[in-house]
Amino acid sequence: MKDREQTLLQVLGYVLLQHAQPEKASVLLAALTTLSPGQPRVMRMLALSQLRAGKAQRALDTLDQLAMNGGADAAFHLLRAQALGALQRPEEAAQSMQAFVQLRALAATGTDA
Repeated sequence: MKDREQTLLQVLGYVLLQHAQPEKASVLLAALTTLSPGQPRVMRMLALSQLRAGKAQRALDTLDQLAMNGGADAAFHLLRAQALGALQRPEEAAQSMQAFVQLRALAATGTDA
């Protein structure tokens, strides 16, 4: 798949999310991750769409895949905290939120983790 086509599908997924169509966005973004695997940005959008569609466990599974691909950045931890909160796992959600805050603080000071 060409970069231009990937970008178009990413934008379409974003538009669907912004217009309260998380189910449709999930289908589109899942297809995109299958066609072009290993894109952290697309996987984060997929997890967000799954969360907004009320599928927290599916979002957590997507985030686990992202972590295995080395995509555990601040946004990852924020999404993970939201998914864990939705799954009634407050201790784990708090740990993920702390990781998010720490990574954002490191980014603000310009130091690496």
